[in-house]
Amino acid sequence: MNEIDASVQLEGHFGMCADGCSSTRAGHRVLVVQEVVAAASPSAFRDAIVVAVDAGRLDLVEIATGSALRLWHHSPVALAVGEPVAYHPVAGLLAAGRVRLSVR
Repeated sequence: MNEIDASVQLEGHFGMCADGCSSTRAGHRVLVVQEVVAAASPSAFRDAIVVAVDAGRLDLVEIATGSALRLWHHSPVALAVGEPVAYHPVAGLLAAGRVRLSVR
């Protein structure tokens, strides 16, 4: 398996680029290596709240520290202000429920 199941990624316009982009760079598709790194170090996930969404830009506030995080994904994302997420900085992965996004 080279990528996360597209049926999960595309739910709510998450995951793969909506315009058919095939880039494997950060902020585009979720790669298997990202999932493996995240699964191998689950304690590295940081719980956060979405505070702003603008096209592919996501502004989060980390719950534990109050630190602001600004992330980017190639396509607009269907996250709402106030929604809880988890960010894995080593894997470059954002989790929102069962959906995973590659971010930078």
